[in-house]
Amino acid sequence: MDKLPPLGPLISFRAAAKHMSFTKAAADLHLTHGAVSKAVKQLEDFFGLRLFHRRNRSIFLTSKGKFLYQHVDKLLRELETVSEQMRVADNSKRISVSCEPSLSMRWLMVRLEQFHEEFPETEIHISTGGGPIDLSSEGVHLAIRRSDFSWPAGYHSMELGIEHIGPVCSPSYWEKNMNKELKILHTRTRIEAWADWKQYSGRSIRTGSEQFYDHFYFSLQAAVAGLGMAMGPEPLVTDDLERGLLVAPYGFVETPISYVALALNKIEEDKSLHNFIRWVREHIPLHKAGLK
Repeated sequence: MDKLPPLGPLISFRAAAKHMSFTKAAADLHLTHGAVSKAVKQLEDFFGLRLFHRRNRSIFLTSKGKFLYQHVDKLLRELETVSEQMRVADNSKRISVSCEPSLSMRWLMVRLEQFHEEFPETEIHISTGGGPIDLSSEGVHLAIRRSDFSWPAGYHSMELGIEHIGPVCSPSYWEKNMNKELKILHTRTRIEAWADWKQYSGRSIRTGSEQFYDHFYFSLQAAVAGLGMAMGPEPLVTDDLERGLLVAPYGFVETPISYVALALNKIEEDKSLHNFIRWVREHIPLHKAGLK
């Protein structure tokens, strides 16, 4: 142990080297400027050499300082990963899931009771979010997302199924307007959805006025209320179609997008996580053809 440098000051050194500033490092670590400076001095005394050049209130890494920073940063990153894996392992029966907002509200949350009946030992905590996510910093074990972005190479992923979309409206709205110009309901979170459907299906419809909503959840509720025709990703409308609240007069068309489950750890090595993802994949109304 006497060969190791004082470990606490390594954290202050790393922050100072990252920012090239004792002041910014202190703010990052919630310490004083003096505490960071003292920590760096401890390391310099231990090694018997300077880690920073100090000039005109600025600091610059020496060649030895650069060498140390590269290795310390790598080691601390590995330690952060180990810490996260320990935390996840310790809470293996409580899974924190980040899910696309409309998918969460219109499909997943209403089925959690069914999951708990099958796996009563596993607690699911749902938060909503879309697009890129830092699983580690947000403390999330699993993210369910559309595959329309690139995620870090270290993430483990499983495809849940291929997305299909189609125009939907209430039965009464369709009966009254099938031969008229239709009011189109858009969602701002996916403003290109109608254009995508026209491209993938090769079809077009007679359109009149348009209305815009913040999320699919609202545009689909407006469609149920008979306010117009909305674009419906199949998982979001399957329940309303079965209940007769919506109809899909043009059917659904396949998109190039899949839904995926993203995790930090290998899904097969975590029993609770594997059970949940397998359950979602078996029940979610997505087409599995062509998936591994």
